[in-house]
Amino acid sequence: MNFLAKFATQAMAGGVFLGLIFPVLADVFRPMLAPAVWGLLFLAMLRIDLTDLKERLRRPVFVIGLLVWMLVVMPVLMAITLSFVDIRPGLEAAMVLAAGSSSLFSTPVLGLVFGLDATLLLIILVASTLIIPITLPLVGLLLLGFDMGADPLVLMARMSGLVMSAVVCVIIVRWLLGQKRLEHSKTPIEGLSVILLIIFALAIMEGVTARIIEDPFDFAYVAGLSFATYIGMMVVGAAFFYWIVPGVGKRGALSAGFVSGTRNLAIILAVLPASIDGDIPLFFAIGQFPIYIMPMLLKPVFRRPL
Repeated sequence: MNFLAKFATQAMAGGVFLGLIFPVLADVFRPMLAPAVWGLLFLAMLRIDLTDLKERLRRPVFVIGLLVWMLVVMPVLMAITLSFVDIRPGLEAAMVLAAGSSSLFSTPVLGLVFGLDATLLLIILVASTLIIPITLPLVGLLLLGFDMGADPLVLMARMSGLVMSAVVCVIIVRWLLGQKRLEHSKTPIEGLSVILLIIFALAIMEGVTARIIEDPFDFAYVAGLSFATYIGMMVVGAAFFYWIVPGVGKRGALSAGFVSGTRNLAIILAVLPASIDGDIPLFFAIGQFPIYIMPMLLKPVFRRPL
């Protein structure tokens, strides 16, 4: 566990490539995708300082502003930007949907590894996961002109159940173990989180190897777009909150930028209708590469003194 916690980002990147080299692993771990997502959320909540959480909720302006930025402003900015370039309609739609998606479940875990504001990242994760069933269908209708084919109330109920079940379990575990024991368990918890991230990476790679073999040049093109989307949203988010929003500070701006770029693409795949343009699920599958590879490259940037 200590080894995994120390080399978390390298282990995540390794999980992606293992899934590509050995496609059978993706098939084996696919049924563990949902439990891994729940486990990541549970462990992230378990590691958060409750005192810091309560203090943050008393001053919610930054949190509300970041949520509006992620779920409303960024998909509009993405749509405007893409109106000036010529790419396939399905890929354009995928990039806009990605810009309006909720926070990735692993962001609080990676925030702890990077030394970012993990409490902020957890609040954004929970809030954006609960709000996205309302905002994302609107993004699809208003910006892209298609119905996502899902009942927002049903989606909200499912996502609320996921989040609230994790909250209840965290409360019980905190009561049983106490804060001191949890503090001493920091490294094992981070190591277990990395294991779940690797399982998620293996599971989400299902079918990607076949796509690479079928058309490697198109794969490279879509991969380039996915990396540009990830990095672009992160840089724009960090710059906006550092230079435009007063009082955020460097750590807050880096945290806002990080969560602006790391979006939950798997959650969109679960709600899209089967008749959707095939380029959309292709982009979301290949979009896992920057999500799992870039943290290893970004760690030195985030770990600099803030």
